[in-house]
Amino acid sequence: MTTAHRPTWKAAVGRAQEGGWSAGGAISTQSSSRDLNSHTKLKFRRGNQQVPTDRNAALEESLLRMEEAERKAQLGVKRAVRMGREQLLLENEEKNEEEGRLKLLKQTADVDEEKIRAKYNDDDDDDDGGNDGGGRWSDLDDDGGGGISNLHSDDSDLDASDDEESDDDDDSDDEDEEAALQAELAKIRQERAAANAKEEAEAAAVEQAQMEEAALTGNPLLNSSAGATGSSSGRVKRRWNDDVVFRNQAKTEPDQNKKRFINDTVRNDFHKRFLNKFIK
Repeated sequence: MTTAHRPTWKAAVGRAQEGGWSAGGAISTQSSSRDLNSHTKLKFRRGNQQVPTDRNAALEESLLRMEEAERKAQLGVKRAVRMGREQLLLENEEKNEEEGRLKLLKQTADVDEEKIRAKYNDDDDDDDGGNDGGGRWSDLDDDGGGGISNLHSDDSDLDASDDEESDDDDDSDDEDEEAALQAELAKIRQERAAANAKEEAEAAAVEQAQMEEAALTGNPLLNSSAGATGSSSGRVKRRWNDDVVFRNQAKTEPDQNKKRFINDTVRNDFHKRFLNKFIK
């Protein structure tokens, strides 16, 4: 930070008036507070800043601390692994218990034949009431239990016939649906083929028209714009700077009498026409 803006402590005076021996007196004792000593005391180290005298002991202590920290870290890792293994075992046990419970429920959900037999067995009823053919389970067990097998066989035959009929119906429905899908696919293919043929025909017509137009307009003799301007020779229209000094000097022009070259920017024809056009 500059101190140019601050006033000086004492004005600049002559050498003879500084108070030296040449002036006949001592130097002025007036001084600024900034000239005083600011640091008058030495700074000493504090208690925790003392350098240990035995460096080997300090090094050994630091190594012991590092080993302790590493040991704690390894113990933490082992503990985490053990806890994770125990948690996994608990989860497996719970899963096995759940599977066993589901299997037991599935088994109990099946039809219990003993319960059905006990439900329809009327051996405890009186003999009179039991001889009227009331649909007892014992009636079904004639000939060594052949009635039950007959019932099961009849039910299986009915189920098989129903399954065959449903399979036949499903097969017929599937065949009808497949035939309808094939017809729809054939129709879609025909429509796509017709659309592609139409697009190709349109593209060919456009390309033919472009080729004919390019053939007509590419020839300058057949160009309508050239015929409208009256230039039957097919010569390109001249630019505004075709008659400058250093342009088209070797180009043949219709009138050979007016062809000349003057290497002077003041006396050439272009300069004269320019002056006549803009200055005159």
